[in-house]
Amino acid sequence: YQKSRQWAADIAKAGGNNTRATMEGLVFKNEKGDFELQFIECNRRPQVENEALALLQRDAKGNRRYTFAELIMRASGVPAPVFADALDAKVVLHARWLHGNPDSNGNIAYQAGDILGMTGPRLDYVPAELMAPGEISFTSDPQLGKAVIVANSWDEMCDRAAEYFRLRKPKVVGAMSTYAQTMYNLFTNAEFRAGNVASNETFKKLDIPEYPERGIISMLQDQVAPVMVKGYRKGEGIDADRFPTSRVVDAVSSLHEALAQEPPRATAFTKFARGAATYEDYMASLREQLAQQGGGWVTVAPRDTSQQGNDSESASISEISRRNAEVWGEKAGCVGYEIGGAQYQAGLIRGFDPAMIMTLGLPYNMPGHSLQRSQYVNGLAELTPEVRQELFKSTAEIVANRYRPDIGVGGLLVPWQPYNFHAGNFCDATGYSPQDETTAELLGAKCVPMPCWVFSKKFTLEALKQWTNRQIDIFSKAGLTLQQVRIKNPGQGRDWTAANVWEHVQSVRSVFKERGLPPPIVYLHNHDFNGMGGHIGAELFRKAHADGFNTLVIDGAYRKNGTHNDNTVLTAPLSLSTEQRDALIEWNYNQQAIEEVLCRFDSRTSQMTPWDSDWAGGTEGSDIRIAKEYSLDVRKINHAKEIANEVFPLERAVTPFSEYKLRLGIAIMIEDNIQPKTADAVRKWVNSGGKLKVGGDVLVGLKRWETLVPKTPEVDKLLSNMPEELEAALGQKAKLITPGDLPANLTTHQRHTALGYQQKGLEFATSQAKGTDLSPLLVAPHVLHSRPRSLKPGATFEVLLDPTDANTRAQVQFLGFGTAANQDVTMSFLHEGQSITISMQDPDAAKGATATSGPRKAEVGNPNHLPTVVPGELLSYAVNVGDKLKAGEQLCVLESMKMEMKISVPDSLDGKEVVTLPLKGRTKEKQGDMLAPGDLLIEVK
Repeated sequence: YQKSRQWAADIAKAGGNNTRATMEGLVFKNEKGDFELQFIECNRRPQVENEALALLQRDAKGNRRYTFAELIMRASGVPAPVFADALDAKVVLHARWLHGNPDSNGNIAYQAGDILGMTGPRLDYVPAELMAPGEISFTSDPQLGKAVIVANSWDEMCDRAAEYFRLRKPKVVGAMSTYAQTMYNLFTNAEFRAGNVASNETFKKLDIPEYPERGIISMLQDQVAPVMVKGYRKGEGIDADRFPTSRVVDAVSSLHEALAQEPPRATAFTKFARGAATYEDYMASLREQLAQQGGGWVTVAPRDTSQQGNDSESASISEISRRNAEVWGEKAGCVGYEIGGAQYQAGLIRGFDPAMIMTLGLPYNMPGHSLQRSQYVNGLAELTPEVRQELFKSTAEIVANRYRPDIGVGGLLVPWQPYNFHAGNFCDATGYSPQDETTAELLGAKCVPMPCWVFSKKFTLEALKQWTNRQIDIFSKAGLTLQQVRIKNPGQGRDWTAANVWEHVQSVRSVFKERGLPPPIVYLHNHDFNGMGGHIGAELFRKAHADGFNTLVIDGAYRKNGTHNDNTVLTAPLSLSTEQRDALIEWNYNQQAIEEVLCRFDSRTSQMTPWDSDWAGGTEGSDIRIAKEYSLDVRKINHAKEIANEVFPLERAVTPFSEYKLRLGIAIMIEDNIQPKTADAVRKWVNSGGKLKVGGDVLVGLKRWETLVPKTPEVDKLLSNMPEELEAALGQKAKLITPGDLPANLTTHQRHTALGYQQKGLEFATSQAKGTDLSPLLVAPHVLHSRPRSLKPGATFEVLLDPTDANTRAQVQFLGFGTAANQDVTMSFLHEGQSITISMQDPDAAKGATATSGPRKAEVGNPNHLPTVVPGELLSYAVNVGDKLKAGEQLCVLESMKMEMKISVPDSLDGKEVVTLPLKGRTKEKQGDMLAPGDLLIEVK
């Protein structure tokens, strides 16, 4: 600094200049570790230091130091006052706003567009900010504006600058740029902050974003327009071509607007979630409400109603349903909103961000109870403690920042109360239990999980009491009192009677009483396949009232929903006021109208699930789809599952996402050598050395047998028949994505997605910036599910703009479709007074112009053609052209039903030579070939 002052004085004298000037130099640390300053230029006119000195120095009277005024005063002969350092600022940053994409050499490719102003919250440490509205100029100064930031230290300045460039941005209509993200990366770069990088070398050391943040134009072009023209994914219901009518679409749109105008009431949960009350305060208030009502209910719509009845298509209607629950459900005595499970996983597979789905499902005035499968959490892979703990930490941060952004976790309990269950209620002789382990990990992340016991008459009441004691101990070790537990029936079945369920409730109550604890709040969950579920629930409420027990909470959904308890029947015994019952009717009408938009995926009138089934399976919709993929009669799916359960009675224990009975059942159905399709025929096949085409996770599940039900001999025999497949499946854990594998620039939301959903989650997180996902439409179900090219002019909708902030949205009005001169489809939109026109190729014209062909079909009866039996994506071949095949050895790997499946060389090809491998496997860049039954897998001679 002193060196630069001397330079300035010398230059001024040599030039006969009696004014101050701006000296610019390059500051860096040389090879010896010494700091150097090299001269760049001297500007006669004052520049950035005018504002900087005004903030850094004042005279004895408190007047700020303004350089322009100083020039006049010194020229007039007024002596310079004594200046002192300001007390509220030690460092000042003059930050310029540009609109372009920097590269590693510091060059910036400027982007076109119109500036409307600035977005983001006002920040106290920014005393001055300027952003000139209008068209970005390329002929004059490309600088859009500036910001002046103050701090009391260099590190604090870097933190504030990073926050500023993350939160505040120009509002641009046009191409977006990477400038703000690059500046964020600059001020969070450890080497730059330590002063170890010369300013002209800075960009070489930075992580330069590959893609700019996405704006409204790019989202409309890449993520909204294709859905409006080509439609969302293919329907999977009973009538897959039945799009919602204009009445249904208009009703959902109107309801979205109406609910947005209805402010939800604050509750004790609201205060707890915001950090203004303790968890114990919330629990005391909940107990008081339940005592007044005689119990309560939790809505499973749309999470579980849509899983069972609409092929798990609840992601896009979760937010509007959450608003319905916040406004009308809460008024009707509802105390919880179910989210999670297949909602997240199916959402990811279909192009939605599971972290955003979770965020949109967090209610203002009641907990969002997320369904969670112990060690699998919500994904497809079994996770290790190392991965789970970091996943739970990121989940806690997302939830806490949603409710209390100024505090975050902050050492407080997080309002995250997932239903944590293990389908086999497993606990071995050493005391190891997957569920207990993850419950403790969630508590360690400051969450408050709700332990779940899975109902089955095959699981004894004594085991339930032991389980209850363990849960109390786990919470006690974390410094908390266990207040809530859940009994989950994955189906309905003949055993789900009021008498049987009440025995379970009483068993839990007895343990709490023996331990000297307040009565538990017991939540009950079941499906309803025969219309009796709501009546059983009502009878349970009556039994509870007769015994003086008022802390029973039972899951329900709207009247005549076809999958779960009718809440009007269920709540009949409760002491709800007239206002509450009116609100219940309003909630029901609204929720039914919301779920009608999913009609292409509706399977609620399917005959697949018998009235007495004790397991809901995957879902009606997914079972139908999977049966079609395997070219199976959908009516035989339930029979297949029952046979599988008789031979391999892994009671209730599930593999992730789809339960094992369906997978084993399908394997039995597609094996031609098992005839007839009976349990005895399966036993005979297995005991004679036969294999089944199932994924590795099913084999691992059979190997571990983590259930309280005794194992049959056929389990071990099947595993001994498939040693290579089992060994490969057990080795899958080595492929887990761990916290150390994640790129450093991932957001908390992206870390959550990558760890929770592993390879698919990581691929989604790292490609999200490309704009290939459908997440912006998570708040516009009436657009997403409309028939292609049918949205009416004048329709309004919202688009999510920020993948880390559910509140940052664009309001858009659709103006209509048109046709361009080249026959492209055009769509016009109105956004903040600006008209935006998007065009894309007419897909119908493209179909006529080009023909695409899929994989070849195997010739029927040709012994040298091996047709695929299992539909799915080819991941890789395990053989090469010219290899001699050996029966039983691995031929290829497919991904089917969301699991890896090893396909072995059949006996019929033993000793033959590979002629061609006609398919392409998956690469980092491209998906592998998609196969249907009958497609040619390999050709031999």
